[in-house]
Formats: sequence, structure tokens, C-alpha cells
Amino acid sequence: MTERYSFGLKNYRAMASVEYSLFRAKFVKPLQISLFDAQVTPRDLFLSALSEKPSAELRKGYTWHIGNIQYFTPDTGYFAVGRTTNSTIEKFDEESGNFLEEELAASPYTHCVFDARIGILGIAKKTSLAQSAKGVAARVEQLLSTSKVIVQNNIAVEVHPIPDPEGFLRALNTAHRVTRFAATFHGPNPFDADEYFQKPLAVYLQAASGERGKTQIQGEDLNREVLVEVTRSTAATGNEASARITKSKNQKPITINLKGDPIKRRYDENEHYPDAVLKDLSDTYNRVRRDERDQG
Repeated sequence: MTERYSFGLKNYRAMASVEYSLFRAKFVKPLQISLFDAQVTPRDLFLSALSEKPSAELRKGYTWHIGNIQYFTPDTGYFAVGRTTNSTIEKFDEESGNFLEEELAASPYTHCVFDARIGILGIAKKTSLAQSAKGVAARVEQLLSTSKVIVQNNIAVEVHPIPDPEGFLRALNTAHRVTRFAATFHGPNPFDADEYFQKPLAVYLQAASGERGKTQIQGEDLNREVLVEVTRSTAATGNEASARITKSKNQKPITINLKGDPIKRRYDENEHYPDAVLKDLSDTYNRVRRDERDQG
């Protein structure tokens, strides 16, 4: 690619860095779908919903928007998300010699990058919109849910943080024993869910008309290879996990958790190009899912 993208970076010139967080976007189809609907992929739904540039009043007096869509490839690109609010300012009018009140609209926004093929989103933090990127992600989820293609096809949109599983995995692999493992799951969508856990349970959940679930296994010492695969899939699909481990032979068991904040990456404002950010976040996602560092 010869062209570099640097959308809206003037808004960040006073900042030393821009912080992106990594999320998984899912488009879950209902159990009963038409033959036509069955041919529509999550990628198609993602791109169609985005192309509508949805706007909605998600809270009284706060209208949120998606706009400024640009594509790097047919599957990847950039968009801005923000909100419009009206405020009243008091000012003195020199011509009339009177104090006046004037209505002004403000529309702060932030940057998002996406890969619709695998369903990942990178969202830049902006405190004038929300205290964390998770707050903005919730608004993106709501906005996409209002698009015509989503409403007409009865699709459930979910945007969940992708946590960093490395600390959790180290604790699993170095533990003397792992006696319990639990993980959450949502409806089917990600193409790379593991065969042991996420994929079959997601199908089961959909068949039961459920929205989310959690399952747990116990044993004297659970198979680490299987747990590692399920943990990576759980993180990559935006779910949570926990395990009961004994660090050493004489220690009491403790519970460790994989949940909470998404993976974050900071970028220097002078080197902040959304296409490069997306490549970095995609590489990060691949490491979470497949541990490519160990594959030479």
C-alpha cells in the first residue's frame, strides 16, 4: 500500500500518545433464518451495518454517530465515532449592547480501525466521550445494532474486550496442579473458535435461544494443552475464564481469572497512522489466538 492514512490527527496534537484498545465484534444470527439469510456472513453484516453510518440518540440529549469511513482493503479500514450535544453559552453582543444566550453543538469523536473478516476493532480512548475505550465500544455496539440490516435480520451485535491471556497462561503452565477450569461463551460467530469448547457450546447456546453461558470442568490435574487452547480461544472471542490452581505441592489452592480490560497499545502521535495501527493490532490478535511467537 503506497498511501498512508492519518485521519483527524490534529485533534491529538496536544497529546503525547494515542491509546487503542482491542475488541471483538460479533454478529450472531438467530436460530431460525431464511435460506437467503444463511448465505450472509458476519463480515457482510459488519460492512453493511457500518456503511449505513448509523446515528441514534442513545441517551437523552446525546446523539451518537458513525462517520468518516475509509477503506484500506475491501475488509479493513477506519471510521470515526462520536456524539453531538447541544449547550448554551452566554455572550455579549457588541452591536446590540446586550447579553445573549447562544445554542452551540459540540461533536467530539475518536478513531476506530477494523478488520471485518475476523471481526476485530481497535478503538482509541477519548475521555471527552467516555472514561475508557470500553465505554465507547458499548456505544459502537448500540449504533451498529440500530442499522437496518441488523434490525431486519434480527442479528445480535456484541462488542467485547479481548484481554491479554499471557499472565493467565503462565500461571496455568507453571502450576503444580489445575483442578478446576471455567469459561464463558456467547452465540456462534468467530470462525476461529476452538473445537473443544467455544464452538460446540456456542451452537448449543443458540439452539437453546440463550444469550450467554458459562461452563466448568474439574479433575485431579487437568490437561494443560487443552486448557491453553481453550484459554486462547476464550480470550480471542472476547470471553472470560477462571481456574483453580495450586502453585506448588504444599501451597493452598487459589483462583486466577482472565477478564477485565482489553489489550491496549500506545502510539506516538507523530507516527500514528490508522493502517499501521490496524496491522499492529491484527498481529497482536494473532499472538493471542495462536501464540505465533512460539512458531518460529
